[in-house]
Amino acid sequence: MDRITKKLFKYFITTISVVILISLLLSSIFLSKLYINSQYNQLRDSALEIYQSISAGNYQNNMSMGHYGTGAILIRDGEVTSLGGSMMGIMPFLRIMDFKGMKERGKYANPSGQEFLYYRLTTEFGDIVLLQSNKYSESYLNIVYIVLIAVFFLALLISLPLISYFGRKFTRPILKLQKASYEIAKGNFEVDILVQSRDEIEELSKSLKNMTDTIKKNNELQRDFIANVSHDFKTPLSIIRNYSEAITDGIIDAEEIKVYSKEIIHEVDRLNSLVMDILQLSKFQGGAVYNMKKEYFSVKELVESCSGKLQLSAQNKNIQVLAYSIDAEIYGDYKYLYRVLYNFIDNAIKFSNEGEKVEVKAVEYGTGVKVLVKDYGPGIDKSELESVWTKYHKHSKSGGLGLGLAICSEILKTHGFQYGVESIPEKGTEFYFIVPQSNYKLC
Repeated sequence: MDRITKKLFKYFITTISVVILISLLLSSIFLSKLYINSQYNQLRDSALEIYQSISAGNYQNNMSMGHYGTGAILIRDGEVTSLGGSMMGIMPFLRIMDFKGMKERGKYANPSGQEFLYYRLTTEFGDIVLLQSNKYSESYLNIVYIVLIAVFFLALLISLPLISYFGRKFTRPILKLQKASYEIAKGNFEVDILVQSRDEIEELSKSLKNMTDTIKKNNELQRDFIANVSHDFKTPLSIIRNYSEAITDGIIDAEEIKVYSKEIIHEVDRLNSLVMDILQLSKFQGGAVYNMKKEYFSVKELVESCSGKLQLSAQNKNIQVLAYSIDAEIYGDYKYLYRVLYNFIDNAIKFSNEGEKVEVKAVEYGTGVKVLVKDYGPGIDKSELESVWTKYHKHSKSGGLGLGLAICSEILKTHGFQYGVESIPEKGTEFYFIVPQSNYKLC
């Protein structure tokens, strides 16, 4: 038996025991009072019935009192007269009883220890007193207690196997998820984790499935990232080593030494740029914002400056860069947003075919300003759209580590700008970010 089923047993037994104890307690306090009050009321009704019969002159001795074990007497001028019913041999005790202190209703115990309930009705004919043995009340309450205890054991008898069955049914998916979590911790992401229980456990399994898929994807991307890092570092390092060995061995002349030295410096700068990108991305994702200086600046100047900077690169591929911007000022860090837009335009040129065009625009969009870069190249596969912003993603046709868009993503998040990408295969791609109304003003 698993631990959850054992807990269900314990909680059920505890709950039903408490319920039974409370029921017994309430029965002894309230039920007995209610039952005895009902007996007093019935005695009163019988006394009134006798009084009405005596008043009408048609009372018959030994008439039915309406209750088993009920007897009636008439007390007048100290004389005790039986009015019928079952007096159960108590008349001798009643004849010597002091009735002066008798209340309207109460209990009376004879010298033999028998206890009776009585009700006293004062009339012009004398006091009509009805008595009933209290043993019937006690018997009734004892039956109630026996029934409650029987219910307790019957509930246990019926419920324990049901708890065992439902406990196993309840714990089976949980144990499945537990085993699956151990497998996931070992790196086995193909384990079956979905359960069908139509409750919160099924929702939990779906959440764990999503988490597993995300971890699996990140692991794959991380492995690719490490492979890309190794490749991108290995190539310049190999060039640096080969050129350095050639210079050291003295197999090249002075003019070639200068050429090799420039290539070494170029590869070192390339490595340094890669390292700086990795460090900067790490800082952004760690929540640290360094040298972020926000102020109002012209978005038109940003668009034209960025577009102009890449005109030469575009002309080398016979690509036309078209720029348009509304005359507005936006609030942000010019240097970082320049880097974002530069990256968008550079990628658009890189993935466009010769003779195509790239559009760079800043236009009003709802209550904000949308800055976009649109190309008409081959587009991005739908399967890759969600991954382009991750630090591990590297497009199959691109070079480098794929850190550019990841850094852009962190910059835009820091600014609080909405951003995204839309692409249709063979029709083009659009990267954009939206400056909210609170961060811009028209000139």
